[in-house]
Amino acid sequence: MQDMAEVTEADPVAHNLSRRNILKFAGAGVAATSLAATSLTASGAAWAQVPEEAKTEPLDIVRKGIDKAFEVFNIDILEEQAKKVYSEGTYVFVANGAGRQWTLRENQRAWDDYALTPNRMNGIVRDKIDLSVTLLGEKLPHPFIVTPFGSHGLHHPAAELATARGAAKSGSLLCVSSASTASMEDIAKASQGPKWFQVYLDVDEGFSREVLQRAKAAGFKAIILTVDSIGQGSSDEYERRGKPRPWLPYGNFPAGRQTRFKTDLSWDDVEMIHKVTGLPVVVKGLTRPEDARAAIAAGAGAVQVSNHGGRALDGTPASITVLAPIAEEVKGEVPIIMDSGIRRGTDVVKALARGADAVAIGRPLMYGLTLGGARGVDSVIKYFHTETVDTVLHCGVDKIAALGNAHVRHV
Repeated sequence: MQDMAEVTEADPVAHNLSRRNILKFAGAGVAATSLAATSLTASGAAWAQVPEEAKTEPLDIVRKGIDKAFEVFNIDILEEQAKKVYSEGTYVFVANGAGRQWTLRENQRAWDDYALTPNRMNGIVRDKIDLSVTLLGEKLPHPFIVTPFGSHGLHHPAAELATARGAAKSGSLLCVSSASTASMEDIAKASQGPKWFQVYLDVDEGFSREVLQRAKAAGFKAIILTVDSIGQGSSDEYERRGKPRPWLPYGNFPAGRQTRFKTDLSWDDVEMIHKVTGLPVVVKGLTRPEDARAAIAAGAGAVQVSNHGGRALDGTPASITVLAPIAEEVKGEVPIIMDSGIRRGTDVVKALARGADAVAIGRPLMYGLTLGGARGVDSVIKYFHTETVDTVLHCGVDKIAALGNAHVRHV
């Protein structure tokens, strides 16, 4: 990696954000290099993977990397600021969901179907509230997980390396996508924080096994099998624009190899992953209680309630809507993680009260990465931490493990 250059307020992005006084930067830090010089090595990331028609797209994200902390008080405002940094096509790709985006909107609207029921006069000391959770043997200081999200290079020149460092600042669990810009080996070395690896199985089982073996060798502690993206959707608007985003190499695939994700997934694949790696398997993308039961029967160590942030299939219910029936079916046999549509600490508490053990966050962290690099990621996590603690305090309990149906009601 090239020498890091200092970012100053002369940087146009930093200057404009500071002038708007919406995100209060806590100071300048180190900068990353251009994306082309970022440490995206081991597994042969190369332009040979990029469609010819996309190679002429201006890669306007290749800029000085920013590493700044700032105060976050609203994710919608954070998104507005990140939108000014993205190219229009990249923003549409990142922020939009599939089809008409009903599910994307429903993921956020559905939080309003549930009301918190504060419980007073319980003598709770705010600074002693315990947000810790244990997932698959890993004790974590809080329940906020960085969900697997592909191509972090679209957001910051240091890509997943910056995300890893930002997540590690608070001890967050980082879930690394097999569609990462950086290689899994480089990401594993970027921080000492806990990490899981997400896999899209390939039609070539031998190649899938190689990827899984690499993940274990790199030190990842669990494997996430995503089962809801067997046909990746895109929004009507993104299609109308001609899919106008920069195409980045995938750091975990050999140069020139076209990705061929398997669509005929079965519960036997869970068993295969466990046999190859010996690691716990998290089945991500479930919205039905019977699928959660089948995942457990197949040996899953955890399940993730998710509709892929509205990106896989439009017209499916919000994750919070289907969470409680799945929790009732699982009955604590394995941990439940929930993602899709989480924007506030109040959302986090509602999810935990309805049966989740932890929540996975995607787009908000990518907006933080875009605006502040590693420290931007940490800033977003701090936002969720602060608002979650405040909400738990109002619920009248001193630990998230005590949250339950008594603290939220369906309206």
